[in-house]
Amino acid sequence: MEFRTSELAMLISKCLKLMEKQNLVGGLPKFETKEVMSKVCETYQLGKQARHPFLIQTTHVSSKPLEMIHSNVWTMKTKSIGGCRYYVSFIDDHTKKVWVYFMKQKGEVFQHFLNFKAMEKEKGMNIKCLRSNGRGKYFSNEFNEYLKEHGIQRKYSCSYSPHQNGIVERNNMHIVEITHAMLNVKNLPNYFGLK
Repeated sequence: MEFRTSELAMLISKCLKLMEKQNLVGGLPKFETKEVMSKVCETYQLGKQARHPFLIQTTHVSSKPLEMIHSNVWTMKTKSIGGCRYYVSFIDDHTKKVWVYFMKQKGEVFQHFLNFKAMEKEKGMNIKCLRSNGRGKYFSNEFNEYLKEHGIQRKYSCSYSPHQNGIVERNNMHIVEITHAMLNVKNLPNYFGLK
């Protein structure tokens, strides 16, 4: 019995085994699962393997609000009615409170950081550290100079390594999932997802 190298082939093999076990189809040849697995190519088997979990590092645990802020920019698949395609999120490491700012261009990150930082006055505390990925929108000279002037430390995760900035990556995924769920409940198109 030959199977294609695909997830469909694995599903079919499970169904065939079930049909054989329950005698649902007369004349179905008997086969062993090992026989089927030997026909599935090695590339497919390797492709299905998950990467080992990364060690959870607890080198920094904030003891008070605004001590560390996690930030990331997320790209939406569909442009909103208002023309926004991105949002930047800021998450307080201590309280896990989230602030989200919608953007038409990724270059708006610094301006939204200034808006976010303005709430320091109402909290009576200062931002000590900003953790973000190591991509361009956080590297402008203006942004770097501002952070130096205000004594805000920079911490970077490696580009294309979302597990290093997991707090904000998981939160962004949660925002997207909740948005899609609310749109689906009301049968609205995706462009209603952002303002």
